[in-house]
Amino acid sequence: MCGGVRFTYQPELDAQLAQFYTPEQLAVAHARGVVESVFWQARPMLPVLRDGALQLVAWGNRERDLKLPQTGWIRDDSLLAGKWDHLRPHEVIIPVFQGVEKKIWFDIDVGIRGFLVRRGSIERVYMLTETASPAFRALTGHDRMPALIDQTAIHPTLVH
Repeated sequence: MCGGVRFTYQPELDAQLAQFYTPEQLAVAHARGVVESVFWQARPMLPVLRDGALQLVAWGNRERDLKLPQTGWIRDDSLLAGKWDHLRPHEVIIPVFQGVEKKIWFDIDVGIRGFLVRRGSIERVYMLTETASPAFRALTGHDRMPALIDQTAIHPTLVH
């Protein structure tokens, strides 16, 4: 799958980033020029392009009391089977340049397909996954991979 991402830091996102990160974490992102988000952090989020605007949205659901699927990912086969239809998923682009699975970072050319869902006033984004390509499986050992946009080759990140 893809348990974390990196995307380019943009100062205009500071107010949104402050909802998910401490001032110290924000300072690190600013200094590095990169924001890193992993599903297992205290408040995971993903950047999404919606109607041409970049915004940050909470990633999936780890809360037992929230009536949304307790995961951060949507399997392509469950989406096609209509298992998410009751949530009226809205497709978005997750514009990131790197992903990580099992501590192995890999490059992402354009982004990842994702879906926004809403329950009342709560909105979450879920990353779409598909059967792993042989290259992704060889790199990470995982049988699922993110649904990459316009990308077939998988390359490990050479520099972290």
